Amino acid sequence: MLQFKGLVTPLLIAAPFCLNAQTISSDTLKLLKIDEIEITSKYYKRYNPKQLSEALRLETSLLKAPQHIQVINSEIFRDQAVLNLNESATRNVSGTFREELHNGISPDIYSRGGYISAQRNGVDMRPLGKGPIADDLAIIERVEFVKGPSGFMHAISDPSGSYNIITKKPTGETKRSFDLLTGSFGLLRAAVDLDGQLDKSNKIQYRLNVMGMRSNGFLKYDRNNRLLFAPALKYQFSERTTITAEYIYQQLNYLLLSEAQMSPYGYGTLPKDFTITDPSIRPFVGNDHNAFLTFQHRFKSDWQLTTKLAYIHSGYNGTLFWVNGANAQNKDILDRNLVYDSNKYGIFSTQAYLNGYFKTGNVGHRIITGIDVNNKSSRSWDTWGTATTVYPLSITNPQYSETILNTGIGGDFVSENDFTSEGSKIHRQLFYVSAYAMDELLFLDEKLRISLGLRVTASNGKTNDYGAKSNSEDVVLTPRLGINYALDQNTSLYFLHDQSYLPQAGISVDGTALKPLKGVNYELGIKRDWMEGKWNTSVSVYHIERNRLITPDPVSNLIYQTGESKSRGVEFDLKGRLAKGLNAVINYAYTDSKISADEMKPENIDMATPNRVKHIHNTWLNYLLPIERVKGLTVSLGYQLLAGRAERFTSTNPIALKDIFRLDAGAGWSNDKYRINLIVNNLLNEKMYSTAWRNGSGNMYYWVQMAPIHARLSLGINL
Repeated sequence: MLQFKGLVTPLLIAAPFCLNAQTISSDTLKLLKIDEIEITSKYYKRYNPKQLSEALRLETSLLKAPQHIQVINSEIFRDQAVLNLNESATRNVSGTFREELHNGISPDIYSRGGYISAQRNGVDMRPLGKGPIADDLAIIERVEFVKGPSGFMHAISDPSGSYNIITKKPTGETKRSFDLLTGSFGLLRAAVDLDGQLDKSNKIQYRLNVMGMRSNGFLKYDRNNRLLFAPALKYQFSERTTITAEYIYQQLNYLLLSEAQMSPYGYGTLPKDFTITDPSIRPFVGNDHNAFLTFQHRFKSDWQLTTKLAYIHSGYNGTLFWVNGANAQNKDILDRNLVYDSNKYGIFSTQAYLNGYFKTGNVGHRIITGIDVNNKSSRSWDTWGTATTVYPLSITNPQYSETILNTGIGGDFVSENDFTSEGSKIHRQLFYVSAYAMDELLFLDEKLRISLGLRVTASNGKTNDYGAKSNSEDVVLTPRLGINYALDQNTSLYFLHDQSYLPQAGISVDGTALKPLKGVNYELGIKRDWMEGKWNTSVSVYHIERNRLITPDPVSNLIYQTGESKSRGVEFDLKGRLAKGLNAVINYAYTDSKISADEMKPENIDMATPNRVKHIHNTWLNYLLPIERVKGLTVSLGYQLLAGRAERFTSTNPIALKDIFRLDAGAGWSNDKYRINLIVNNLLNEKMYSTAWRNGSGNMYYWVQMAPIHARLSLGINL
């Protein structure tokens, strides 16, 4: 059995060093608009950013924000050979992990006992079904993980938090980079990043990212092709006024919707590369279009207006095999059904918010006020409930075919794949308008910061789930209180009380419209910058309460609202340069998340919430070797540990899931122009599975197989 005493050691180290009180300097909004200093020493990597993006609206440093927020720069992802948000990106933030089920369609990230909301450039992207398509590294500048509600940002959120993807934008500098990557399972990828100006006065700036990739995957008959095209233009009317337009297009083409495996014999009982798919089925094709328009005007040094328009149109369709239960006569035979699955969703969002600063006597006021409008729609067509033709597959002696369609047993292939009927579609809409105001009061020469905020949200939801229709309307107030006190210029204590509101479009298993999820978060933490800011630590404890919690039903795939849950835990994050040449990302989280009330299924009380992981510990180290003859040579080592894992659905007879331990290592070399990086993941070639669950009858086990040992080699050129 694993012991976790050593894992909590970092939590005990941070506190004794946070006691030296010094005077801190003023940081008005004007000062905070200065760009973050970028250190380019060969010993220093950008693992430890100090500022939040403008998209998060809080014009303050991470140290002074009364909340646990972690910012991950793209340089970390590049060192780890991460290609998109679905590939172990969460290892860099305490307590976060993926429900690894929907391949390239959805990141599906969990934290603090809940499903956290997705944002892209500050735009609410939380799906009404599956989605959004996982962002590719080619467009990611940074990812900001906000622990707990963020009422200053958006109207809807699970109280567990959210993550915000900041895409690459014009910088006004001339930079060109080319990257080529190859690896196991036939992986080949090329990417181009062009950054520059279109005129001598530097008023018109551009950024262009293009990427193409193909891979066969580690399961039999898996195939994954991706394309990306992302231009951006920025026009500077003056030093105070800019407008930025962005377009992002991603295309996915893959044979497997999921790396899921299934067997009646228990979790992890199949070979690593076993697949239930067939080389002849129709692949999944996804297309994702994003358009953003951002206008900013600074009235004077302390006041700025930002307006945004965003339009997202995304969709996918394809076929897949699925097994709903065990064969009654022969458990060795998997009775596969061929299912058609399609989804289209759209988002239109507008935002306008004002940041400002003024003083009343000796008290400073940092103001954020604005309005958010968001209109979402999701339209799905599928044959999950109608596909009955059986395509048998033997577990011990699988035989795959190059032709399919009318080779099944029983059923009516034509009628069961008529996805135009009322019983084969899910249509959902959600519209909301939300207004917000927050005043951060600054006392004692800005050592003490008290944030008072209030958001009002009016929402309207409409659903048509397989013919069952419902409407819902809600108006909700969500207050926020944050306190941050600076012990010295490098150390701060904070407290946060924030509430969340999540209007939900859908129908529960009893046929009624879903009620909005409401949550409350209490959080206490300490942050510190060490060694003149070269590295920092954040420690937080939290208590979250949710009511009207949503849980998927493992039999019907419909959802019901279980009642209430409580999550509490401890989180620790460390990032930055620990010593000369040594850059690190280290984190640990303890999460205790349980059902606390359930009117429909009282037997679930005190059971773990879906996908809960009690202990998560990650370490990533990158070291520049002090070898004069070969300058720029680095080695990397990292591991991921997830223990105390719960199944995907709450159960009164839970099965203990196998711990996940993955060891990765690498070596690289770089100078100002060239860079080479080799990463070997799952160095010990462990057989691991992630998301796991059982069907309603308990006679079929499902899990998502994780990749065996594999390597990636990248070559980059800067011009």
